[in-house]
Amino acid sequence: MKKILLCLAAFAAFGPSAVAQYTKGPRLFLDVPTVHLASPDVTLVANRIGVGVGTAMNVATHWSTARLGGGVIFSMDPQASKVQETFVTNPYVLLEAGAGKFRTNGAQCAKTKSKAYTAMAKAGVRYYFISDELGPETEAPDKFDVLVGAELGYFFIRDVFRNTEVFLDGYYHVNSKIISANFGFKMFLNLRADRGD
Repeated sequence: MKKILLCLAAFAAFGPSAVAQYTKGPRLFLDVPTVHLASPDVTLVANRIGVGVGTAMNVATHWSTARLGGGVIFSMDPQASKVQETFVTNPYVLLEAGAGKFRTNGAQCAKTKSKAYTAMAKAGVRYYFISDELGPETEAPDKFDVLVGAELGYFFIRDVFRNTEVFLDGYYHVNSKIISANFGFKMFLNLRADRGD
């Protein structure tokens, strides 16, 4: 129960910022696709590495976001004698909220030929449809998990509607007690580019 309350508190923290900037309506970003290198458990990075693909819808302000999405992580043990026998596929859905700078430049406007970035803390929940063991001497992650973490991203605004963001993020999985990390890029669509956001 405490873990669910932690997640609800993160969504509550998102609320005041969203209301404060709602005069023009929310900023809407569709991440499609997200492609990244994945370390499902950083303590096993030598024995468990992979790639992830996904998509997510972000309802955001310049200072926060709520995100609903899903994807799949494919991973393997590159040091195994029979690598093909170590493949693990974990599809998932997620719901999370972040607070901090989200896809904004200093002027907080959709301006071409300018740099923009993401730097935020986030928390949420994730559900794995399949939950296999990640590698030697480890248990399978819980199918339902509460996550807390952080996300950093950077991009150069060439087109206020369509851009690609390079990102790095990490999570602590509260139920599974593991730390995961991802590095990759997100192609995203600014669905309200015409509104100056």
